[in-house]
Formats: sequence, structure tokens, C-alpha cells
Amino acid sequence: MRNSFAASHRIRSWLFMAGTASLALVTASQQLQLIYGITFVFTNLFIMLLYRLFGLRTALPVAAAAYGAAVLAFHIPLFVLIFLMEVCWVTLLHKKTKRSPLKLNVWFWAACGLPLILLACLLSGPFDATEFVLLFFLSAVNGLFNVLLSEIIYYFVPIKRLLKRESSMRAPIPFRMALLNASIAIVAVPFLLIMMISGWKAYDASLHMAGQIAGSTTSILSEELSHWSEEELLGIRLRNRIQLAHLHDLLDRHADYRRYHLTLANEDRIPLASTMALEEFKAWKPKRFAMESIEDHGFRIEMPRQSAVQLLPTERWRDANYVYKAKLDSLPLTLSVIFPVSSYKDHIFQEYIYYLTSLLVSAAIAAGLALGMNRWLSQGLMQLAGSTTNLPDKLKQRVAMEWPVSGILEVNSVVHNVKEMSNNLQLMFQESEHMNEQLRMSEEKLHHLAFYDSLTGMPNRHHFRQSLEALFAEVDGSDERIAVMFVDLNRFKQINDSLGHAAGDVLLQHVAGRFTWLADGSSQVFRLGGDEFVFVQRFRSEEAPGRLAEQICGCFNEPFELMGASFYTAASVGISLYPEHGQTIDDIVKKADIAMYVAKENGPSGYHLFDKELEDTLSEKMELENGLRNALKNQELFLEYQPKVHPNTGTPLGFEALIRWRHPVKGLISPVKFIPLAEASGIITDIDLWVFREACEQTKEWQAQGLPALPISVNLSAKHFGQPMLVERIRAILNETGVDGKSISIEITESVFIRQVEEVIDVLGRIRAMGIDISIDDFGTGYSSLSQLQRLPISVVKLDRTFISGADKDALKSSIVKAVIELAHSMGLKVVAEGIETEEERSFFEELNCDELQGYYFSKPLPRERLELYIKTHFNAD
Repeated sequence: MRNSFAASHRIRSWLFMAGTASLALVTASQQLQLIYGITFVFTNLFIMLLYRLFGLRTALPVAAAAYGAAVLAFHIPLFVLIFLMEVCWVTLLHKKTKRSPLKLNVWFWAACGLPLILLACLLSGPFDATEFVLLFFLSAVNGLFNVLLSEIIYYFVPIKRLLKRESSMRAPIPFRMALLNASIAIVAVPFLLIMMISGWKAYDASLHMAGQIAGSTTSILSEELSHWSEEELLGIRLRNRIQLAHLHDLLDRHADYRRYHLTLANEDRIPLASTMALEEFKAWKPKRFAMESIEDHGFRIEMPRQSAVQLLPTERWRDANYVYKAKLDSLPLTLSVIFPVSSYKDHIFQEYIYYLTSLLVSAAIAAGLALGMNRWLSQGLMQLAGSTTNLPDKLKQRVAMEWPVSGILEVNSVVHNVKEMSNNLQLMFQESEHMNEQLRMSEEKLHHLAFYDSLTGMPNRHHFRQSLEALFAEVDGSDERIAVMFVDLNRFKQINDSLGHAAGDVLLQHVAGRFTWLADGSSQVFRLGGDEFVFVQRFRSEEAPGRLAEQICGCFNEPFELMGASFYTAASVGISLYPEHGQTIDDIVKKADIAMYVAKENGPSGYHLFDKELEDTLSEKMELENGLRNALKNQELFLEYQPKVHPNTGTPLGFEALIRWRHPVKGLISPVKFIPLAEASGIITDIDLWVFREACEQTKEWQAQGLPALPISVNLSAKHFGQPMLVERIRAILNETGVDGKSISIEITESVFIRQVEEVIDVLGRIRAMGIDISIDDFGTGYSSLSQLQRLPISVVKLDRTFISGADKDALKSSIVKAVIELAHSMGLKVVAEGIETEEERSFFEELNCDELQGYYFSKPLPRERLELYIKTHFNAD
């Protein structure tokens, strides 16, 4: 599309160029004829336009072709070449000096045109001063007119925009130039038209007057000759000397030797009498036959035949005559009235010179008035332009402004408006300076907020990444290394929750103060957010990171004063090294974070250096966690059931639903591995509800098969009690599966009572109201005490394996287990002992009247098909 537009523009330019060049060629050969060889040439008008639009390489060849064709092909006098010199002078000097073409044209006619025209007149033969002056003035006016008109067209007619040779925004035109050109054009154009029309009218008037003279003279001569006798007329025919002398006297009486001559010729065109002197008649007689005749107003204009090369356009008119011929009625004679053109030419030339002089004087006066008016009009504007140049800088520098005063109302209005605008602009600059100062302060604040922690004033995460990146670049190629130490406060969340966020903020500020004191020239400390800090250390010694980590942990040996009391806390530090543990910031940070969590697991206060085994463990955990998220969708989870039996008879009393995971690649994965991951990631809530629904559906299926309605217990994570809608979801599953709540029991751990005990008790009570039994699993390992059991809506206490293992041989354990069972029974609670693996353990708990036993001694967890067989076997045997 763009190429087609460009091609269209090129075609348009070529067409315009060709048209303008054609006009130059035509006007060079077909000139505007004024009078007596004087012409007006418009060729340079088109040549100047070509120069302005297309440059010298186009204009000068066209000029040479146009004037060359005019001289060689159309035999135009060589005088026309002065216009070729003129256009070469103006264009070449304008390209070099960039001066006004009008001024350059004036210089040409003053420096070159005047001597060249004088030389041409001298070479052409005898001439008078009138002819020279007219040729010079008219040629100069012709050249100035062409240049002036081309400049007006170039600047004020949108030719360049039509040709797409400039942008839509035109370059501004100086007011002085526009006014000067317009003034001269307004004066020059009417003057030229008046001059041309007046010249043509004078020419016609001279011919008309000559015609009247010739007609009246012919009538008078015819009248007088009509009174001659036959003898006198016969003598004329016979060319009698006496009669010819009378005829000559007759012509002398009626001729005006200063204006015209009379000649009578017979039928054979032989002159019989003439008022010309004998020498003049002899000189004229042969020329007459060498002259061309041009019919005009009843006259014949006789002039020398045009030679192949002619210098001036007025040469042939110097010896030209108006010739009026008429046949007399009374005699077979032809009267010739000969009017020399020179007698009329000089008068008309003088009128032209008068007009041209008036034109030049008027143009000069108009130019002077234009320049004076321009000065008067623009003086105030120029002063205003000078005052407003670099106005913003002047206003910023508080420079005193000098405003011009003009006698022109409009200029004063402009000055007033600009003055008001500058005052407003100055106020805006002052406001801008004030805003810039505020902006600078805001930028400083934003920079501080962007790179520093608002609570502690320490460098923040963004600052940490930039600093670490710069340190990596500095130590590359050297023997220095970088240690990144992640620091996490232990028990900070408990302090924050128990004492409030204000106390937590104070603790962080105290910790930041101790850390800042600890940082030195080789290490920096940053706060990443929350209770996470990070140290960055440059070191060469292998022991340096360990020493700094010990100092970090040592910062917590002294208590912190919070809310008027002393509190102790500790920190866990994870360390990763650059470049051993990674090449990027993200690698180093991730591995320091991993090491920090290991340190937290190892104890309340300490540090740990990252190693490859940690990364492998973490990778495995991440792989399992990602796989666990898809396990529910891909039906990779399934249930196994472990019987709970009567201590004496071994009869099944119920079952515990235990979840299993068959990974498509790794096979069966132990719950010990994936249950903690599910707890940590929160997926455990979805898994528990899936298990609850599966257990209900399995119960319903067994009931439909006629199997004994034995309750199935399902484990429920403590995560559920921090979420809404738990009771509603359980009720919805029961309703959807059509299972009675008494066929299902829920096992919870003591961790659900860590916080918000009252809310947890309320939820358990609502679940218990649906007929679902609630058991406390792993009793004795958590946060419950025996005194709390009476407040809880539970029906079963399930003893943890730690109490059962070796209880039959350990007197202390035996006493504790016996007390727990007796207390639970006294409160109406059932007791289940899980993890029974030997006959001794079974007998021991049988003697203690434990209600139910569970363990590998009786049966390992069974899949659905084998459990059905297990149930049928036991109850058929019974």
C-alpha cells in the first residue's frame, strides 16, 4: 500500500514537471507581442518554479532547452538569451547565498543587464537612446515580474503539498517578505496591464490617424486630378516631363515631409512622381521590393526581411514604414502614402518609458511603504519575540521582563495577552518548583519504601536481591564466596497471637536492632517480611559462616522486654553458599530456606548448612505433593479396613477406614509419607471428606448385602475445625448416601483442642447430635488431660501405641493404663487399645476390661474384598 502511494506521488511530480517544462518551452518561442518588436517573456516564471520545486539539475537544463529552441528553431532574436543569463545568475547565487531571488535579480540587471543591452544596441547598428532605455527598463521589469510572481506562487499556492513534497505543516513565511511581495505585486500587475493596453491603444490610434490622413489626401488628389484636361492626363500617361512636373508640384502641395511622403505610380507600377528626395527615393525604391508586406488596418507594413540571425527584436522596425495604397478614380494611377514607423515608434516608446518609470517608482514607493509599515507593524512584535525568546528559561531565572508598547491596538492586545500568559506561566513554574520539591521528597520516600522496611528501617527484599546480585558479580573470578543465611524467629506467631500485633512489631524492632549491631563490613542484614531476616556474608575462611550463625543465635540468649515483661525466643538459621549451592539468586535463596526449615525441625535454636541430601528430600516431597493433588482426580486413593475386636472372643465390633495411595509410578506409598504432606498443604480436608463418603457408601453396600451393620470409624484432621461448613458437609454426605449416623464414627486427635476449644466443642456436639460417635485418637500424646474429658462430647478414648507397648511388663505404664481405663469407664466412655501385636498384650488389656482391641495381632488392614470374607468367616463360625 505504501509503495503504491509513493508511486502515485512520483507520477504526480513527473507530470507537474513535464507540464511546467512544456510551458517554459512554449513561452520562450511564443512571446507576448507588445509593439514594434517589444515582447514580454514568461519563460523564467516557470524556470524559477522548477528550480524551487526540483532544484538546479532540473531547472537549468530546461532553461537551456527552452531558449536554445527559441533561437535555433523559431529564429527568436538573440536578445532573448539575456533572460537565460538572468535565470542562471539568480538560481546559482540563490543556491549558494540563500539571498532573496528578487534582490539577486535587481543585482543582475544593474550589474549585467544594463551593459549587455547597451552592447547589443551598439552591435545592432544605428539606434536612438529611447530604444535602448525602453529595452533595458522593459527587460528588467519583465525579469523582476517573473521572479516576483514565481515567489508568490511558491510561497502562497500549496503546490508542494499537492505534490506531497512537504509535510502538512508548512514552513512559516516572514511577515516582511509577504507584505513586500504583496505590495509590489499589487502595484506592478495593474501597471503592466495598463501599460500593455495603453501601448496597444496608442498603436491603433496611430494607424487610425495615418489612415485618416491617407484617405483624405487620396480624396483631395483624386478631386484635383479630376479637373485636369484630357491633354494633361494624356501627357501624364505619356510621361511628359511638363505634366510630370505639374504632378510633382501637386504632391508637394499636399505632402507633410515630417510625417509622410506621397508617390504616384502608373499601371506598370513605375513611379511617376514622389515627394521624397532623389537620394531618399533611390534608397527606398529597391528596399521596397525587399520588404515583407503585412496587412493591417488597410495598410501595408513594409520592413526589411528577417535574417537568419537577428540580435535585437527592434532592429527591423527601425526602417519600417506604414504604406497606404489607393487607385485614383480619374486616372489609372496608384497613390502610395508612406508613413515612416519611426515617427510613431519614438512617441509610443516614450510613453512606454514613462509608464515603466512610473511603475518602477511606484514599486519602489510601495516597497518603501511596505518596509516602513512592516517596521511599524512588526517593531512591537519583534520586541515581543525578543522578549519571549527562551521565555521559560527567563521566567525560571526570574529575569525582569521588558514588554514593548505599540501604537497598534491589536499588537498591544497581543502583548497584553502574552504578558498575562507569562505571569500565569511564572506562577505555574513556581507551583511546579514546589511540586518538584515535593516530588523529590516523595521519590526519596518511595525509594526508601522501595528499598527499606518501614517497620525496622532495615533494607528490604528488593534491596536484598539487588545487593546479592552485585555481590555475585564482584566475587566471580576471585577466592571470595557468599553465604546467605535465612533467619526465622521461633514461636513468633504464638507471641503475635497472644500479645497482639503491636507487641509483635516491637519484638521485630528489637531483633532488628540486635541484628544491625551484629552486621559488620563483611556482612549485611535484610528483613524480607514477617519474622524472616537474611544475612549476606562475604568470606574466605570456611569457619566464617558458622561463626556468624552462632552469633545470630546468640542474639536471643538475652530476653526481650515486651508489654512490661521479659520474653525469650529463639531463631533458626539456614545457610547456603555461592557458588557451591547455585548460580542464581533464586537457587541460593531457595536452598537457604530449605536449610532453615531443617534447622527449625532440629531444635528450638540452631543453624543448618544446606547439603545435597536436603535437596533430594525436598524434591521427593514436592513430587509427592504434586502427585497427591492429582491422586483424587485419577482415583489413585483407596481404603483398607482394620478390624476392632472384642478382647475375649475376638469377634469384630467395628472397623477403622485407613487410606492408601497407589502411585502410578512409585507404587504403594506409605501414609507416613503422604499424610504429613497432605496436612501441610491443606489437601487433607478434601481427602478426609472423600474417605468419609467412601466409608458411607461402603457401609450402605454391605448393609444391602445383608452383612452385619458394624460401625466404621474415619479419621478427621484438625484442619477441618478451622473451616466453616464442616457439619453441613458431613450431613450432606449422610443424606446423599442414605447411611444412619450411628453406622459411622469419627476419630480426632487431641491437637484440635490447641485453640478455640469452645468452638471445637460446639462443632463436635453438633456432629454427635447426628448419632455419630466421636473418638479421641492417640490419647495421651497431645494437649488433653483426663479432667477435660468430661467437657468433651466424645464416646470413645483410643489409647496410643506408646502406652500399650510393654505395658504388660512395665509396672509404671501398667498403673497409668489401668487408671486411664478405670477413669474413662467411670465417665461412661469406651476404651480402645490400638497396636496390639502379642498375646501378652491382648491378655493384659483383657484383664483391664478394655472394651475393644485393634492391631496386627488380630488382623492387618484388609482391602474391601478380603474384609467381606473376614466378616463372613467370623459370623458364620459364630
